[in-house]
Amino acid sequence: MEVDGCGDEPAPSPVLVRGKKRPPSPSTSPGHGEGSPTSDEDDNPWAVTDDEDEDEYQGKYRPFTVDEFPRASTYDEQDALDTNPEISLRGPKLLWSVRPFKPEIGRHPCGAYYQLSNESEISVNNVRTIDCSNKCRCHVMDLLQFIDLKIAGYRHAQPGSAKIFGFFATRDRIEPLRNYVYRREIGNCEVVTVKPKTGMARLSLGSPARGIGMTSHVLFEFKLCVRSEAPPENGPKDDLLIAGCAEFSKIMETKSFIQNRRIYGEKCGLDVKFLVVMNAVQAFVDVEILRAPACGFNLNLYAKTSGFSDVIRLYRGSADTGCRMSSVVAVEIRSYLDLRIEGTPKDDGGVSQELLSCVWEDSFDSCYHGEVDKVVDLDESTSISVKITWRSVD
Repeated sequence: MEVDGCGDEPAPSPVLVRGKKRPPSPSTSPGHGEGSPTSDEDDNPWAVTDDEDEDEYQGKYRPFTVDEFPRASTYDEQDALDTNPEISLRGPKLLWSVRPFKPEIGRHPCGAYYQLSNESEISVNNVRTIDCSNKCRCHVMDLLQFIDLKIAGYRHAQPGSAKIFGFFATRDRIEPLRNYVYRREIGNCEVVTVKPKTGMARLSLGSPARGIGMTSHVLFEFKLCVRSEAPPENGPKDDLLIAGCAEFSKIMETKSFIQNRRIYGEKCGLDVKFLVVMNAVQAFVDVEILRAPACGFNLNLYAKTSGFSDVIRLYRGSADTGCRMSSVVAVEIRSYLDLRIEGTPKDDGGVSQELLSCVWEDSFDSCYHGEVDKVVDLDESTSISVKITWRSVD
């Protein structure tokens, strides 16, 4: 997610008061009527929350607690987990991982294939496009779309919230450079609440610079740390949580599917939820705040793709006039992208409390190339430009 001029304060879910409604996605359960606003999250197919009750899981196959969470980093330790049927019953399926690349060691199981010695990144500015001015040469490609990223089984011994930093990136066969979906420096940590029983905390995913190619395999490369406070004269210190590489394969799959996998480490696990979208194109979503209250407002921008009901969080935070944000979403050709914008007043006890809480939804049919521009009026004081640019992957 490229963001310009926006804050990063968490935004509450809105009470739906006014805005445009559209029929729900095909994957939505029957009974959600068209144009029927509701404030009940149980009946809202777009509801997302971080406030899961740790006591709601009962029965024989409850999730691992921090005390029970398996710790594994070597091949033999992961092999023991892979052969234990309880592992997949009490958490996401194991995704095998290997050690991180270290230049001083040189050789690495994935080093040559994914050019791990090159830490250059794919940026928005160097994403290639296809010139179809004379003849259309666009084609579809299987793409990977991230939905969620969590740490799990982490015993947070420090008081208060955890301060997480590091990176999570992918490398594909198109151009094996780092395509970041999470990146924080030690001076810009993400403050997260770690659930004491399960040691889980959701991280805020960003958007890749371009669609993540899924020709047959894709590599996840990651290193996450927690910042620990030290005496002021020494500055902040970091404690490594998990680091390594994990390769995912989609061999023999013919339809789009969803995966929820867990990478195990010595101090915590890493839960990765993603879609593999077959025969897909890229939707570049550009949003700009044209007009907003002087005090700003809280903005949630969500997406769903290709008929799946899983909500993709594109942006959650504060916004003011001039704020811009860009995202990339993988969408099946001959399918559609659903977008939802929620605007809510800031919880500052001031004039912003007089603003309406509004929601807007729309659906966009996928295509090889082209643009769709819309201006969304959330209320009398808030206008937002939404631009969808369709591109195939070069």
